[in-house]
Amino acid sequence: MKAGMRLLAAAILTAGLSGCLRNVEPVDLSDAAIKARIETALHSQPDIDLRYLNIDVDTGVVTLSGVLKNRSEQDLVARITRRIKGVDQVLVNVLIPE
Repeated sequence: MKAGMRLLAAAILTAGLSGCLRNVEPVDLSDAAIKARIETALHSQPDIDLRYLNIDVDTGVVTLSGVLKNRSEQDLVARITRRIKGVDQVLVNVLIPE
């Protein structure tokens, strides 16, 4: 009888845990997808002027180049970019007018 109870408990536990697993879509790690995620994240920041910022992605290495208003804007852009899934390294080549 004990073996039967153990088997029943194992079956219930297995059935319960299988419901906890969810299908997760894999994240697209292509350069184009990474760039799109960066642009989306940066465009959600209303205080950042992105008209003069270029974003290049090459196998997870992001190069930010162009002109930003000040150092705090540069730091924010770099910080947001680093948080994006698929970004391995961020190179900042930005001019800040005086």
